[in-house]
Amino acid sequence: MTDDKRKEIKEILGRAKWLLLAGALVILITPFVLTGHFFHERFNFSETGQIGDTIGGITAPFMNLIGAFLVFYALKAQVKANELFQDQIDKDNEEKECMNEGQNLNQLYSYLTDSINSFHFKTLPIEQLKNIKDIETKVEFKGGDAFYHLFSQIRCHFHGTQAELHSQQAVSELLSVLKIMELVLDKLENAKSKNKEILTTLVRHLFDYKIVTRIRDEQENALNLEFCEVCQCNHGLPDELKNLIIRIRHKLT
Repeated sequence: MTDDKRKEIKEILGRAKWLLLAGALVILITPFVLTGHFFHERFNFSETGQIGDTIGGITAPFMNLIGAFLVFYALKAQVKANELFQDQIDKDNEEKECMNEGQNLNQLYSYLTDSINSFHFKTLPIEQLKNIKDIETKVEFKGGDAFYHLFSQIRCHFHGTQAELHSQQAVSELLSVLKIMELVLDKLENAKSKNKEILTTLVRHLFDYKIVTRIRDEQENALNLEFCEVCQCNHGLPDELKNLIIRIRHKLT
C-alpha cells in the first residue's frame, strides 16, 4: 500500500511537471505566432494595437486553466503524501503497541512462573485424610512437587467436605495460579505479539509438567467428583477446580 502511494505521488508530480513545461512553451511561442505572418492574415495581430494586451487577453484563459490544473495536481500530491505519512504513523503505532503488548505478556508470564515456583505445600489437615501411611505428610514441597502432592491428596486421600477443602490455603493458591494461567492464555489468544507462540508453548509446559502432572493423563470424566462406596466419601476434583483445568486444557489444545 505504501509503495503504491509513493508511485502515485511520483506520477502526479510528473504530470504536473509536463503541464508546467507545456504552459511555459505556450507563453514563449505565442508572441512570435501572433506577431508573425506564418498563417492566414486573419491570425496576424501585429496591427491590433497594444500587442501585449492582445496576447494577454488570448493566452490568459489558457494560463489560468493550466494554473488551475497545477494547483489541482499539487493538492492531490499533498493529499497522497499526507496519507503516506499517516500510514507510517499508523505502522509505527502498531509496532509500538505490539512491543508494549509483548512486554506486558512477558511480565504476566514471569509473574505466573514465580507463583508456580514459589508454591509450597506440606499436607491437608491430617484428620481429613485417609491412608496416611501411603503419603508423605511431614515434608514441605515446593513448585511442581508441591502441586503433585496436593493433587494426590485431593484426588485420593481427602475425606472432608468440599467446603473444608475450599477453605484450605493451598487449594486457594492453586485456584489463583490456574486463574492467572487462564488469563495469560486469553490474552495470548488475541495477541499480535511476535512471541505469542513461544509463550503459549511455555505455558503449556508449565501446565503439563509443573501443575497437573499427577492428573495429566486422566480423562475429563475421571476427574468428576464421585461417591466411593468403599470409604463412603466423595473422590475427585471439586467442580470449580475441575472446570478450570478443563478450560485450560482446551485452550492449550
